[in-house]
Amino acid sequence: MVQLHYSKRPKVLGALIKFVVVPRTGFSWQQGMPNIQAHWPNAQVDAKALAQYQSTLAIQASDALPVMYPHVLANGIHMHMLAHKAFPFRAMGVLHLKNRVRQFCPIAVDAVMDIHCYTGDVRPVEKGLEFDFVTDVYVAGQKVWEEISTYFAAGRFAGAPQPSVGASSFELNSLSEAAPIKPWYVPKNRGRVYAKLSGDHNPIHTSKWAAKLFGLKRDIAHGTGLLAQAVEQAGVMTHNAAQGWQIDVVFKGPVYLGSNVQLKADPKLEPERFDLYSEDNPKPNFCLSIKPL
Repeated sequence: MVQLHYSKRPKVLGALIKFVVVPRTGFSWQQGMPNIQAHWPNAQVDAKALAQYQSTLAIQASDALPVMYPHVLANGIHMHMLAHKAFPFRAMGVLHLKNRVRQFCPIAVDAVMDIHCYTGDVRPVEKGLEFDFVTDVYVAGQKVWEEISTYFAAGRFAGAPQPSVGASSFELNSLSEAAPIKPWYVPKNRGRVYAKLSGDHNPIHTSKWAAKLFGLKRDIAHGTGLLAQAVEQAGVMTHNAAQGWQIDVVFKGPVYLGSNVQLKADPKLEPERFDLYSEDNPKPNFCLSIKPL
C-alpha cells in the first residue's frame, strides 16, 4: 500500500515533472492496480480562489460550495497519485471518461473537511481497461460528498480476462430529441485560467502546439470545468439545494477553446438529462444526468 499525506493543498509542479521522468512498470492483471491512498485532513477553502472559480464559470456565490468544487480541491492529490512511481501508466496515456458525484448535503464554504482519495475498481473493456479514482469528503466525521472518476487506458494487458456484458461503468446515450436551453462562450484563455484554479496543467488545455502533438486540432477546455458550468446553467439543484444529488457525466469528445457551446434538454421526456454541444458538431461533447438521491 502507498500512503500519501498532505497538510495543505499540494502543488503540482513535482507531479508534472514525475509524469515525464519516472519510468512506468506497466499494468498486468496478475498484479492488478496498486493500492494508493491519500489523505488531506482539516482542508479548508481559500475564499479568493473560490471567488475566482465562481466568476470564471459563471456560478452564483452562496453559503455552500459549488457541487464540483471538492473535485478541484482533490485534483492536485489525483495528480500526485497518477505521478507516483507505483502507478503503472503514464498520465498522458490515459483518458478521462466519466464521473459520478454524490453530494449528500450542502458543504458550507467555511467547512473543515477531511479529503480521502484512493484507487478503486479496475475493469476489462473491449479495447483496454477502465480504472477508478475515488474521492470521499467528510465534515465532522460525516461523509458529505463522494466522487468516482473513471479513466480509460488502451492496450492489451497480460492476463486480461474477457470483458463481460455490462463490464464497463455506467453509460449515458445522447438525447434523441433535445432543444437548446442555454448557450455560452468558452474563451480562448479558459485553459490557462482554469489550470491555475484547478491545478490541472495538462498541456492539451494550455498549449495548442502540445494539443496537436496528442492528435487534437488545438487546445481544449477542461471537461470538469465545463461540467461545473453546465450544472449551474441547468438550474436543477438551485430549486432544492438542501437535498442530496447525484451527478453523472460521460465525456464524448473535446470542446476546443474559443468555441460556442449549447446546453440542450428534453424536459418532457427526461427532465434530469442534458447534453452539451459545441459549434456545429452534430454529436454531444458530453451527456449529463442530474437527479436527486
